[in-house]
Amino acid sequence: MLFKHAKQPTLLSRVRQHSMWLSLTLFTLFSFMTLFIVFALEDAVFKDQLQQTYRAIQNGASLPDNYNWLKDTSQFKVSDSEQMKYFEFEDNFGEFKQADQHFHFMKAEQGVLILNSSKLGIITRVIDDILLLLLFMLLPTLLLTCWFSAKLSEKALSPFNRMYRILAKERTQICEVKAELDNIEEQDIQLLSKKLIDALEQQNHMLQTQIAFNQGMAHEIRTPLQVMSHSMELIGASEPTIRELKSYHRLENAISRMHRISSALLWLTSNAQESHTSCVIDVIERVLGESHTLLEMHQINVKINECDQSKPLILPVPEIVLELVVLNLLTNVVHHSQAAPSDKYWRIDIDQSKVSFCNPNGQNDFSGTNQERFGLGLQLVKALMQRFNVAFTSKQNAQEFSVQLSITTM
Repeated sequence: MLFKHAKQPTLLSRVRQHSMWLSLTLFTLFSFMTLFIVFALEDAVFKDQLQQTYRAIQNGASLPDNYNWLKDTSQFKVSDSEQMKYFEFEDNFGEFKQADQHFHFMKAEQGVLILNSSKLGIITRVIDDILLLLLFMLLPTLLLTCWFSAKLSEKALSPFNRMYRILAKERTQICEVKAELDNIEEQDIQLLSKKLIDALEQQNHMLQTQIAFNQGMAHEIRTPLQVMSHSMELIGASEPTIRELKSYHRLENAISRMHRISSALLWLTSNAQESHTSCVIDVIERVLGESHTLLEMHQINVKINECDQSKPLILPVPEIVLELVVLNLLTNVVHHSQAAPSDKYWRIDIDQSKVSFCNPNGQNDFSGTNQERFGLGLQLVKALMQRFNVAFTSKQNAQEFSVQLSITTM
């Protein structure tokens, strides 16, 4: 529809919409003004006829058939409201309607001269043609308005369109944004673009600082992790019985998880374009095997539904990164199960294009502090998937929380 409000309006749509409304308003006012002027001209003709006839009567001419001469003015009364209805504001002239007849009158000293103008009115007979002509004029007016609003948007909104095009691009460098926005000539938009560039540069500086910190931390963690791993191997080799202890397995799993976190942070901050693939079901089964004790402790029932086992789902993600993501999702299941002890499950649905993880929603709100309990955090998991062009979506309602990883269609 022409004037239907968009859910997310743009500057161009607003300009076009308001231009259309302005055009319709002006056209309506013009049409009413045209009709008013036409009827006013017709009234002026009748007033002139009344004056000419009155002068002719004074000179001894006979009274025409469609005229009446009323000498007793006390019998002639027309209310002010009747005159206001016909926009008559003169004291000596006016008009009124009686039954199906329309009359114009002129007051004089000797009486009132009344003209029966019912059959003399031209405008009332051609009013349909006038309205039809105005209706035909409406279409080119709207077309002209569309063309004008498009040209106006092209010129007036040019700096905004330029800002939108450069900022809507994916992976746009700050230098490209700055070079494009520096060419804007409008003073007010220049001030806005300068503040935007400053904010982008500040954000970019903070991001680079965070990336450098994550890279340094990941590298620093790897050295003690290597020492811990080798020490565990030496202890296990010298005392084989220690390998059977639960504490030994917990420490081994913790070291393995720290390795995954370190590798994931390096992948997240790396710009290397490498090709990696992971079989989703293999990674899930490996993580579930490592977390068998945790699942038993919290009595979580895992249900895996694989659509076609002959065609396993392959995601373009390194195995160590996907393992970390699945572990973080499992951590979320554990936290939710603590708040919903009556129903503890983790349903995993796998088909040829996506994998979905669903669990009971034991929290009323999954924002703010709740996200801090989501292992490394929901945002970091999402960032890891975006790093490898895997679509990540999360949904929740009062009963269930779900996460979906799917192959991005290029």
